[in-house]
Amino acid sequence: MNGKKKALAAVALGAAVVIGTATSAFAEGPHYAQHQGAVKGNGFCAYNYATADTLGYPGYHGKHVFIGAMLYGSGALTNGACTPKVTVTYVNTKGVTTHVSGKKNKGNGGFDAAVAAKSYKSVKYVDFWVNATGGKKIKGTGIRVTPGGKVLSRS
Repeated sequence: MNGKKKALAAVALGAAVVIGTATSAFAEGPHYAQHQGAVKGNGFCAYNYATADTLGYPGYHGKHVFIGAMLYGSGALTNGACTPKVTVTYVNTKGVTTHVSGKKNKGNGGFDAAVAAKSYKSVKYVDFWVNATGGKKIKGTGIRVTPGGKVLSRS
């Protein structure tokens, strides 16, 4: 290959790398199937939970969002002595592990932690638990699950 062809090939390869990088900046993380389960805890603060990819999350309508949610009607959400907690741990688009905490979903009454798919490379796990009024975790209410629904631990 002569010098002009080598230089042209190098420029073309460099352009492909830049284009590839620019394209990947707009990519979304994986979309996960829905999984759900239940935690009995102490009975009074029992809850049903779900992890899922959704397109209908408030504020993100039509965009993929991963959620970890305690479902409406659960004792953890209706009993005033229970304080629900949800945290999604994920790898952001820069490769840094980070967390998002849950809050009351005004649309459906659940308690959700949500992260837009455009903001993550992958979701590592979701933690669910319930605190008592004083802020101490209630034994037996904790569960850590993967976005694929596998239970990693209970506490």
